[in-house]
Amino acid sequence: MSMLRTMVSQLVKHERIETTVAKAKEIRRLGDNMVQLGKEGSHFAARHAAAFVREDDVIHKLFTELAYRYKDRASGYTRLLRTRIRVGDVAPMAYIE
Repeated sequence: MSMLRTMVSQLVKHERIETTVAKAKEIRRLGDNMVQLGKEGSHFAARHAAAFVREDDVIHKLFTELAYRYKDRASGYTRLLRTRIRVGDVAPMAYIE
């Protein structure tokens, strides 16, 4: 869970990360929940998001920039783009945005 928290924080911060397909599918679920909390904008949502993500600037970005960007969208805030097969262990890789 610690790895997923860090990866969701990095996804919000950088807006695009490359990882394996299996991890990206898990990150998608958690990342969409964080954007939904940002759109809600309540004090409770801010505390809930702060308990999950790692950095304060990520929380600020969730509740200002991303909440404004996705205010008219009901769901589907992230997308998964399959990229390549990793050389070392033949794992399928993907970008998540």
